[in-house]
Amino acid sequence: MKNLMTTVVVFCTALLYSTVQADLRLPSIFSDGMVLQRDRPVTVWGWSDPGSRIHILLATRGATPAQSATATTRADGSGRWSTTLGKEDHRTEETNVEWTLTITEHSGSVPAPKMVITEQGTNVSASEADGRTTHLDRVRLTDVLVGEVWICGGQSNMEWSINASDGDGRSRQAMANPRLRLIKAPHRVATTPQEDIETRWEACTPEALGNWSAVGYFFGERLIAELDVPVGLISTNWGGTRIEPWIDRADLAAHPMFAARTAALQKQIDQWEGLGEQRIIELQAEADRALTRDRARYWQQINQEDPGHQAGWMKPAFDDSDWKQMELPAEWERADTQLNDFDGTVWFRKSINIPQEWIGRSDVVLNLGGVDDSDQTYVNDVLVGTSTDQVGRNRRYPISAEVLGSGTAVIAVCALDPHGAGGMIGPRISLDTSDGRNTIDLGGPWRWKAGLRTNKTVQSRLTQPTNPGARSTAYGALNDAMISPFVPYSIRGALWYQGEANAEQAEEYRELLPLMIKSWRTDFGEDMAFGIVQLAAFRATSTDPDQGGWAYLRDAQRHAFETVPNTGLVVTTDIGDAEDIHPRNKKSVGDRLADWALHDVYGDDEAVPSGPIAREATRSGGGVLINFEHCRGGLSVAQGGQNPGGFALAGPNGRFFWADATVIGKNQVMVESNKVPDPRIVSYGWQDNPVRANLTNASGLPACPFKTEVGTTGRD
Repeated sequence: MKNLMTTVVVFCTALLYSTVQADLRLPSIFSDGMVLQRDRPVTVWGWSDPGSRIHILLATRGATPAQSATATTRADGSGRWSTTLGKEDHRTEETNVEWTLTITEHSGSVPAPKMVITEQGTNVSASEADGRTTHLDRVRLTDVLVGEVWICGGQSNMEWSINASDGDGRSRQAMANPRLRLIKAPHRVATTPQEDIETRWEACTPEALGNWSAVGYFFGERLIAELDVPVGLISTNWGGTRIEPWIDRADLAAHPMFAARTAALQKQIDQWEGLGEQRIIELQAEADRALTRDRARYWQQINQEDPGHQAGWMKPAFDDSDWKQMELPAEWERADTQLNDFDGTVWFRKSINIPQEWIGRSDVVLNLGGVDDSDQTYVNDVLVGTSTDQVGRNRRYPISAEVLGSGTAVIAVCALDPHGAGGMIGPRISLDTSDGRNTIDLGGPWRWKAGLRTNKTVQSRLTQPTNPGARSTAYGALNDAMISPFVPYSIRGALWYQGEANAEQAEEYRELLPLMIKSWRTDFGEDMAFGIVQLAAFRATSTDPDQGGWAYLRDAQRHAFETVPNTGLVVTTDIGDAEDIHPRNKKSVGDRLADWALHDVYGDDEAVPSGPIAREATRSGGGVLINFEHCRGGLSVAQGGQNPGGFALAGPNGRFFWADATVIGKNQVMVESNKVPDPRIVSYGWQDNPVRANLTNASGLPACPFKTEVGTTGRD
């Protein structure tokens, strides 16, 4: 590492005096407040004028001794440039050091011997070695930290916010941590790899953290506490999504199991694009007109019968003092027993004070997150947005200065769900300025009242025509839109909490999850660590010892852990919810992921990376003796049980019976059943919701469900 002098001499090969203003641009992953991965080379990239020379200066700010690193590169013919800072260039003895990253550009082909870049305070200037000043375009990023960077990927359980989770009883003020940062990818789809996505880093402040991924937050908080370094989270996830859209389409096309489907999709994409722009516009306009008419007719019918619309529940002067309160975001069936099995409209109201500095602003956005299924939303009695039958849509309604007004504003949401669970489900509810620098957290108590009970759904004769590849279900669509913009940012690893949407295709998932890990490692580095969260317990309990169901998907996740190096597996069958696919205990998930990372990735022998995992099942008398790994401190039984439960045996006919189990020594369990004198197969926790499964290690981490033939090892 070099000492930062008053001037840093950067040798360059060309210099052009130009009167044209350069166009220097960085991807959104490079923004104020970013976190760079420590102990690894850091790639910096962006765009500028073709052929222009780019200089990178990474320097500590206020540290003693001061340190800096530089690099140079040239933009290619398309204007893209990339360069790498070595892993030693941003290493310091202190862990709480602020850095600045300055990127400067000059254009030209006239040779010049060298250039001097000078940094004084907050100013950066450039000149030739003889002292003559030349104009440079410049991007300067501040509050840059160096620490550990992890991707938080998956579907809704990874996206699930702190506001919607149980938490640990601390206030938002107590949970805030300036060394924890997050950058959230908005939901986007694409048919080709995208270079950028509109987002930016944000610090873990009391105002912001409520909308963060709860799993990501608790994971990052633990790493900071144990490693004493900053942590950056790249939160790229989307509720309800399958795994296939997160995998590079080319990788899917190369796999024998998915090649034909990928080719068929590509043919549909080509056919769509072959329609021509004008024809596509005509089809979309025709569908838009039909859908607009159908939705307007639908809401007209609802509003004529809904007591809230008839009585003016959206008006600021309406007295809602006798309404009950509900903590949002939430599904209303879970939040209040009065709404169990309720289908129809539920009104939510909240009053907020408008900050003085917001008055007159025209860039305020109401971010409701998801609403299940439809909504009409009012601010101060003005309808600001309507979404119909769009549960997966992130509601972002612009609010004009005239509507927002001053003093107190009243937000009223008529949420409509005709079937199943309903509510304002988030994961984020807030009032923001469009630049992302100001926010009012709207999570927490809202007043509510049930309106019209109805099962009416919108009927439309035409669906919106779209590119078949630009759907959230399309192979590669999310990889192109929500992964590619972050490549090749340097990271330590990725956390993956997904599988619910693929639960019925467990055999395919055994191929897909390893394929996705390989795909991501191609982009982010072969040594990228990968933590897998196994599906939690869900659905009604069963007395069938061989029910299967979600157990097959869990086994596919275990298979990836067993066969793909540098992966971890977090078992969560003990912290699920029979009635909710979104268990609220995210802290345990984040902590368990952190324990795995601390042990396997960072070499902390005190951390316990896993619960017991079966390694071998052999005949012993009339029973089966199972050997387990990850039994530090010995095997134990959860919740004060005397003996392990959840084990079953099957004989030659394949019929399973519940079996008795006994812990032997520190790492063995004997399983026996008088109904199975000749056991051939043994299983544990092989159900959707394996409530009998209670085997743990001394740290209380649950054993991984399994099914294996007797006389074999548990490894794939």
